[in-house]
Amino acid sequence: MKTSLKRVLLLVICGLSWLTPWAAQAQTYPTQPIKLIVAFSPGTGSDILGRILAVRLGERLGVPVTVENRAGAGGVVGTQTLVKATADGYTLTLATNATLITSPLLTASPPYRADKDFTPLGGVARTPMVVVTSLTPQAPKTFQELVTRAHDKSSSFSSAGVGTIGHLTSEVLVKKTDMASNHVPYKGSGQSLTDVARGEILFSTDTPPAVLSLIKGGKLRALAVTGDKRLQVLPDTPTLHEVGLPGVNLGVWWSLMAPAGLPAPIGERLSQELARVVAEPEMRKKMQELELEPMPLNATELTQFIRSEYPFWQQFLSKSGIRLEP
Repeated sequence: MKTSLKRVLLLVICGLSWLTPWAAQAQTYPTQPIKLIVAFSPGTGSDILGRILAVRLGERLGVPVTVENRAGAGGVVGTQTLVKATADGYTLTLATNATLITSPLLTASPPYRADKDFTPLGGVARTPMVVVTSLTPQAPKTFQELVTRAHDKSSSFSSAGVGTIGHLTSEVLVKKTDMASNHVPYKGSGQSLTDVARGEILFSTDTPPAVLSLIKGGKLRALAVTGDKRLQVLPDTPTLHEVGLPGVNLGVWWSLMAPAGLPAPIGERLSQELARVVAEPEMRKKMQELELEPMPLNATELTQFIRSEYPFWQQFLSKSGIRLEP
């Protein structure tokens, strides 16, 4: 019995000695700037939210959190950079349903998997999308007019890139209404929305943070909102349900992720600080100004939420024929 007890105690001591460096590191973490990868270009909803989050998170952690834009392949390029990074808490990503779910589904050989290549830290925000067109005289004034115009095979819709939620939401609308519009992908929301405003592209679907300034500035007209209720800042813009597309309730959401293998104490610290940031009145005020809804999910809840989102996109994309270029 004494010998067995000694062995047990030895194993416990060895285990504690292995954990001690990580525990000590968590107590002093962070000691250097943190990089937040945004897998889309400047001016997108992800970029705008990412920069706000970086400031607030940096203030709580006591070190600078800097945004690094790494756009490409519907968010795959930037997200793959995160997956390959050292799991030490100094490289994070503001992930979306595009980077975690849809873009991998559109790739023949996905470079990562949401269920094994990340450490979920928590939810940040969510929002419906806005269908927009130009304010030129020939542009449609209502969503119904848009559908009629989009039956012309020469019409087109733009997006911030192939595989983005804006692109795929437009594809859902095209399929649901039998539009014939062709997709024109860009490398970000900026040029995509500029060409819609010019009347060179018939319509686009993008996030409120990306389109609101252009709508308020008289450059774009909002035709419909893809969520289940109207946006407070666009009270005259109907939902898709109101314009005859019941059951279509799509949007984009953002979460904070680290590479797989992140030490638990560091993950817990980041999750706790993220939850505090999302709950801050100042942060919620900034989100509200952008028509974003806080999504305060902890790591476990976020994992379950991602699993619940997967079936819809898997079914739709398997039938769509849409693919990301190699």
